[in-house]
Amino acid sequence: MDKPKAIEIFLERVEQLTHLPFVTNDEMNTLYGEEMPAVLDKLARINDDNRFCQDCQSRCCPAVRCEFYAPQFNSCPIFELRPPICRLHYCHRFFTDRDTLLKDMSDVFFDSLIKADSLGINKVKFFDAPPLIHCCPELIESTKDWIESVRNGTLDPEEARLLIMQETKKFRPTFPLSTLE
Repeated sequence: MDKPKAIEIFLERVEQLTHLPFVTNDEMNTLYGEEMPAVLDKLARINDDNRFCQDCQSRCCPAVRCEFYAPQFNSCPIFELRPPICRLHYCHRFFTDRDTLLKDMSDVFFDSLIKADSLGINKVKFFDAPPLIHCCPELIESTKDWIESVRNGTLDPEEARLLIMQETKKFRPTFPLSTLE
């Protein structure tokens, strides 16, 4: 992975954000460059083969106090559009022969945030999540009743997931995601 190039791309794009971006793996190329989706796809295949996240027993989401977490959901209700920090988090179970891949990805993510912060780019604060309340309070406010209803058993998790995804789509990045400019 070309780490300096990925960081440079991030620094060019971060100022265009209006809130924490909710993106797909493929759209991560806009924030970090063309190599990031391939790395994420490779890690997803490793995860699928080894069932790290599926068998996790929800350790990560409650630990970071993600407001979208409810044990009744089979997985993250915004999995397809989760923010970069969630896409780039891999627990200790991933660290074996993949250490270089994970280290490079981690370096790109954290070094880009450190560099942006050192340059006074205030939008880097969007990436200090979860919890998400600090970077997109409107989204959390508009979804909290659905999540609470799932937790107390009065709303079907799949119905809530669809509502939450629909609401999250309003928080998509405003810059073009399909191509690097």
